[in-house]
Amino acid sequence: MIRINLLPHHLRPIQRTPVPYILSVAVLAAILAFMATWYMGVRAEYNGVDKKYASASKELSGLAPVVEEYNGLVSEKLKLQEKVETIRPILQDRLLWSQWLHQLAKLTPENIWYKRIRTITRKVQMEQTKIGKNGQPERDPATGRPIIEKVPVDRQFLEVSGYAVEDESGRSSTSALAESTRNDEEFSRKFTMSSPRIEDTDFEGYSVRAFTFEYEVLRG
Repeated sequence: MIRINLLPHHLRPIQRTPVPYILSVAVLAAILAFMATWYMGVRAEYNGVDKKYASASKELSGLAPVVEEYNGLVSEKLKLQEKVETIRPILQDRLLWSQWLHQLAKLTPENIWYKRIRTITRKVQMEQTKIGKNGQPERDPATGRPIIEKVPVDRQFLEVSGYAVEDESGRSSTSALAESTRNDEEFSRKFTMSSPRIEDTDFEGYSVRAFTFEYEVLRG
């Protein structure tokens, strides 16, 4: 049977090729395959990281006692360091009295005997620059120089007292003791004499010279 299309050319139906549709489906399928492959790769990587995290967490949990002990040791170290820093200046200023008493005995002439050796604390007047409320030295408005004021401070003294008789040359041993302690380089770096008291008296029927020497303990 012969069919004749009598419609004008512009009204005739156009027969379209299926190739574009096939290509679109192929591209979509390729994209879906790529996304599926990428998803599986990411999922596998995630599973690997998750396993490593679980393993590290388990290992860290096992190290918890060690970490706790380490933190405790660090805390104890800091506490000991604070104690050391507190004790250090005390040790630096502390006197080894056995050493200095031995040195004093070496410097003592034979004709002297002690009745008392002790340490005392006394307030002395010390000059220092007057500090204002702003923390800066106050100055004299007339001269512009810092104002010096006297303030009482506690000072430690070594007090030695006893009796002395004259030696064969007739020289008083108290003056010899004063000179020997003043001229000794080692002793004079730590002690300086102040307020000596001397008087002639009798001791068990003998004429003696009683003395009391005070040595200020120098700092540093």
